[in-house]
Amino acid sequence: MGDGRKVKLSERTADRLYELIMEERQFAPGSKLPNENELSESLHVSRTTLREAISFLVAQGVLEIRRGKGTFVVQDLPDSGVDLTALSSLRSRVRARDLFEMRLIFEPATVALACQRGTDEELAQIRQKAERMERIAKAGGDWALADQEFHMAIIKASHNEYMRRLYPIINSAVNEIMQVSVNREHMQSIAIADNYTILDFLMQRDEVGARHAMSIHIRHLLNTLKG
Repeated sequence: MGDGRKVKLSERTADRLYELIMEERQFAPGSKLPNENELSESLHVSRTTLREAISFLVAQGVLEIRRGKGTFVVQDLPDSGVDLTALSSLRSRVRARDLFEMRLIFEPATVALACQRGTDEELAQIRQKAERMERIAKAGGDWALADQEFHMAIIKASHNEYMRRLYPIINSAVNEIMQVSVNREHMQSIAIADNYTILDFLMQRDEVGARHAMSIHIRHLLNTLKG
């Protein structure tokens, strides 16, 4: 591991508790968590770390603290099916990597579809978004948001309704991660260069080239997450 942002123990503990509740169903909705001593022992952390982890999950709407009674799992748990933002806001680099791996699975396929199906107007729109993103980056503005608009324009040009609906959910999670990324500046220069490579293949409607360019782009971002 390099000098990247270390995931705090309390965040890893929150992650583990989240899994026990949402994925392994060890604590039922509405049930009370074991007392602090017992729970901190079973998770092998201090009570202070446990309290911090619990406050993360209270903010996520997974746990609630009832004065004088203890900590309870909420009755109506948030849907763990597609709420990627709940995962990303735990600020875990493991989760971040999972998210970029997911992009690696479907974005290269999406840009290949855009080469096939995008209209000339849609491709021109994608070019404008790439140029706008570079301008905003050079002016010190919110380039990450402009970058997402570039990717969203590609998704629209793929003419796949499911991709179009899924992307904003993924985007909000990516945005969370970008806010705390220590390598944000490095990511900016990668994104500008990679976007133009993707764009070149798109304008030629070269599906194989565009697919590879998108894949390389997301691998570049994955590498910056490693610290």
